This record gives sequence, C-alpha cells and structure tokens, in this order.
Amino acid sequence: MKLELQRAPWYHGDPTEETKSANDILNGVWSEAASTFVTMREVRAKIGGSEPMGIQPFINEVLERRFKDAGWDASDSRFRLNNTWLRITFRHQMSLGSDLLDAIRLSAIEEIEQCVLIGASLDFLRVISPKDAGVLCSFEKIVNQTARLNGATTSPLLVGKLSPLSLLSEKVHAGVFNNRVKS
Repeated sequence: MKLELQRAPWYHGDPTEETKSANDILNGVWSEAASTFVTMREVRAKIGGSEPMGIQPFINEVLERRFKDAGWDASDSRFRLNNTWLRITFRHQMSLGSDLLDAIRLSAIEEIEQCVLIGASLDFLRVISPKDAGVLCSFEKIVNQTARLNGATTSPLLVGKLSPLSLLSEKVHAGVFNNRVKS
C-alpha cells in the first residue's frame, strides 16, 4: 500500500523517521492481504463455508505482523515506536472521534512527538469492504473532521491516505474484483 501524508492545518512539523519508515512497512501489504483473502475464499467455498467479504481483517493481520517485525509495539491497529504513534483504521466512522481524542491525549499527556491517523481512500475502501465502505473511517472523513479541530488543539497530527500500490496477479485481481466490487 502507498501512504500519502498531510499535516493537520495547525501542525507544521515534518514526519519523524519512524513515520517515514511506515512506507517501507506498508510496501506489499495490499498484495499479501489480497492473496490471503482470495485463498481463504477458495478454501471456504470448497468446504461449503461462508466466504469472507471484507479484506480488512487480512490487512490488519499483515499490518500487525509487519509492524511488530519492524520493532514497533502493535496492537489493535495502533502502532508505536519511540515517540511516534500511528493509527491505521478500517473501523466504523463513529470511532473517528475516539481516534482523534487518542491522538490529542497521547501528545499532551504521554509526550508523543507525532501522531498519525491513517485511513484508506473511499475508493480503496469500496474494494476493501464493498458493503460497508460508506460507513467506515475514510481518509476523506478523517481530513474533514481534522479540519474542524483547527484552533481547538495543537497536537502534532499528520493524516495519512492509504491507496493500493502492489500489483495483483490475474487470479488475485479476479478474486478481489469479480462479483464483489460494484462500480
């Protein structure tokens, strides 16, 4: 996956080295998660089980493993290394307030140098979770809510947009897009 960062309107700091390293960790996550998703759909179809519809659990699993392998504390899509905190969310949009409050609290009380709140673009969410995309925390919703905090906080906050970067094999592409994603 590709991560594009932008600063909250009040924040002028540059990404920390830890924040910059997230791009390396994210490289290939989409391909790996999508491949696992397609494999699980095939296995469950063969045994007559229910097939997974959303790819987000597979993405979360890959993210947690990769961040841990890179030395980050990782739990529930929250990642911390030194004084940098990242939240990668595929949760319901109603959780956005608690994610923003976490970022404000961490920087004020726990002396986190930089908080990064990351969401997939709405177009990417339509692929990740076709049925739920409209109610999940998208990058666009995060940016909108962050802008509303201008003047209310000075937290060192970056907002990140996830987009697919990895190329998918023909088989995986077909498994992700055919009969699953609506235009």
